[in-house]
Amino acid sequence: MSPSLHESLLSVFGWVLRGSFMAGILIVLILALQFLMKNKLESRWKYLLWIPVVIRLLLPSAPESSLSLYNVFSLEAIAPGIHQQTQGLSFWHKWWKESGTESEIAVQAEPTFIAERNGFIREAAGATDPSQLSVHSQDRPMWWSGFKQLSFTNMLMLAWLSGVLILTVKTVCDQLRLKQALRTGRPIETPRLSSLFDETKLLLGVKRKVRFVASEHIPGPAVVGFYKPVVVISPRLLVTLKKEQIQYILAHEFAHIRRWDVAMNWIMHIVLILHWFNPLVWLAVHRARQDQEIACDACALDRLSPQKNNAYGQTIIHVLEHFSGSPHQPGLAALSATHKQLKRRLTMIKQFQKKSYHMSILGMTMILALGSVTLVDAKESDAKSTAQTASVQSEQDSKAALNKPWNYNLPEQITASSVNLESYTKEQEKAVKKATEAAKLIPAEDIKFIENEINRIKELTLESDDMYVLFHKYKDLNSGLDLSYWGGIQQYTAYEDYLNKAATLEGSILKHPSNLPAGYTFSKARIEGPIEGKFINEVRAEGKKSGKPIYAKKIDWKEAATIRLEYSNGKDVLAISKSTLDSEGNTKKGFFEDDFPAHIYPKYVFWHTDKFEYSISTTTDMPKKQKIEILKAAVKE
Repeated sequence: MSPSLHESLLSVFGWVLRGSFMAGILIVLILALQFLMKNKLESRWKYLLWIPVVIRLLLPSAPESSLSLYNVFSLEAIAPGIHQQTQGLSFWHKWWKESGTESEIAVQAEPTFIAERNGFIREAAGATDPSQLSVHSQDRPMWWSGFKQLSFTNMLMLAWLSGVLILTVKTVCDQLRLKQALRTGRPIETPRLSSLFDETKLLLGVKRKVRFVASEHIPGPAVVGFYKPVVVISPRLLVTLKKEQIQYILAHEFAHIRRWDVAMNWIMHIVLILHWFNPLVWLAVHRARQDQEIACDACALDRLSPQKNNAYGQTIIHVLEHFSGSPHQPGLAALSATHKQLKRRLTMIKQFQKKSYHMSILGMTMILALGSVTLVDAKESDAKSTAQTASVQSEQDSKAALNKPWNYNLPEQITASSVNLESYTKEQEKAVKKATEAAKLIPAEDIKFIENEINRIKELTLESDDMYVLFHKYKDLNSGLDLSYWGGIQQYTAYEDYLNKAATLEGSILKHPSNLPAGYTFSKARIEGPIEGKFINEVRAEGKKSGKPIYAKKIDWKEAATIRLEYSNGKDVLAISKSTLDSEGNTKKGFFEDDFPAHIYPKYVFWHTDKFEYSISTTTDMPKKQKIEILKAAVKE
C-alpha cells in the first residue's frame, strides 16, 4: 500500500468516525422526538426526519456555528486525540519500493524530527542506507515487521475497510441475483390488468415509463430500480386478488416510484456500508424503512377516496398473509411489515385524513431546527483558535525550512533522483500537516517554547559537531515519537579528515582497503553517532521530570553507530559500511549475500558479528569472494 493511498484511507476513516459519532447523537435525538410527538407528527414527516441523519453521514464538511449541538457533545472530549490519530502517518510510509529503471533502491523515509522545525532528518539519513534495510529483509518477512508496528488506529481502519469490502461484495451479489430474477419474469400485458395499471399510474401522478412484470423469484409486490422502475408482483398472489385490491397494491407501489424511495434506499444502504460498525446507524436505517412504508401508505391513501381506507388496510393484511417479507435490499422497495409494524400501519390507515399528508408546520419546523443544530460543526474556542494561529505560523516556518540550505546533506539515495527528492518533500509536508493538527490542542506558550528551543539546538548543531537528543512531551508534534536526534552526523570529502576523526573513536572502524579494484578512489565518508544506549532512558527520565514541553540533552559519544566509506571509478560506486545491529539481535552470522531481485543494484555482501553488521555494495557485478576479501581488509578492530 502506497503512503498516499494509506493517508487517503486514514483520512476517510477519520471522516467516517466523526460523522458516525455526530449522526449517532442525531439518531438518539430523532428517536426521542418521534416518541414524544408520535400522536402529533404525521407519517410523512416522521420519515422525513431521517433526512438530516443521511445528510450528516454524507457531509464532507460543514460550517462552524455556536448553535451546533456538538459544542456540548464533542468527539474530542469523549475520545481525545482521535482526530490526530486518524490524520497521522503510519508504518506504511517506511516501506521501500524496488525500481527497475534506477541503479539504486528508492526508499521512502518517514520523518522522525518535529515537523515544524525538522531541518534535515537524522533518521532519514540512517534509514536510507540500503544495508540497514536489508538486515530486516534477511531476518524477518517485511509484512511481519510492518504488522508489529501496526497501531491501534490502523488496526481499526483495516477492520472497518474489511467490513466495507465484505458488505460491498454482498451487495453486488444480491443485485446480480435480483437482476437475474427480474430477467426471468414475464411482462403482464392482459388488457384488464394493463388498463388498471395505467389508470392507477395516472391517479398517482407518475409520468415516468414503468414496466409491469410477474415473477415468482421476487416474492410479493415490489418496485425494482429507480432509473427504469419495474413493478413486480407474484402470479400466485395475483390470482387471489380482486380488481380493487390490485389497484390498492399498485397505488402503494406507484407511491414508492413517485417518492423515489428506491433511490433513497440506495443512499441509506451506502451509508450503512460505510458505517456498518455503528449499531445506531443500523437502527436508524431499519426505522427509516419502516417509516418509509407508512409514509408510502399515506401517499397512496391521499390519492384514493376516503371510503377506501378500510379496504386498503384489509388488502395489506391479505398480502402479508401470502408474503411474510424478505430482508431489505437497496435495489427494491417491497411491501412488507413485522407484526408490530403492521399494527402501526393499520392504526395510521384507520386514522388517516387527507390533509395530514400535506405541508406540516410542525414537521417543517422540527426538520429546520434539527438541521440548524446538527448539520453544522462545533465552533472552536478562543484557546483553540490561539493555538491554531500559532500552528499556522509554525507551518509557514516549516515550509520555508524545507527550502532553506542547511549544513546537513540529504542522503544520496534521495538527492540522486528527482522522484525520490519530490517524494521526500511530500513526506515532509505531510508531517507538517499532522503537526499543525496536533498543535490545535496545545497551549500557545508551549508551542512558542518548543519553537525557541529547537531553534537554539539547531544553531548549536550548525556551529559544532555536537549531538543532541530531544525529549518531546507532545509526541504528535514529532510523528508520534517521544525522541528525536539533532547533529551527530559528520561527513567528509577527504580521507585524511575522516581518518583523523575515526582515530579518536572507540571500537572498530573502517579504513581504506589495500585490495580495491584498479581505478577506484575515495569519494566521501560519513560517521553517525548512536541512537541507542543507556542515554535513551536517561533522557526520557530527565525529560519527564523536567515537565518542559521539550527537553534537550547533549550526548558525548565515543563509538560510532554507523560508518560509511564510498569509492568510485567515475562510473560505478563501491560502498563499505559498518552499523550497529538492532537490539533484537540477528539470527544470521558470518558472510551472506542480499536477497534482492537480480535487476536491483547495488549488490550487497553482509558480514554479521555479535554486535555489528559490515557490508560492501557495488553498482556493478563483482564476485562474492572478492567482495568478502575487500570487506575484511577494510575493517580495523
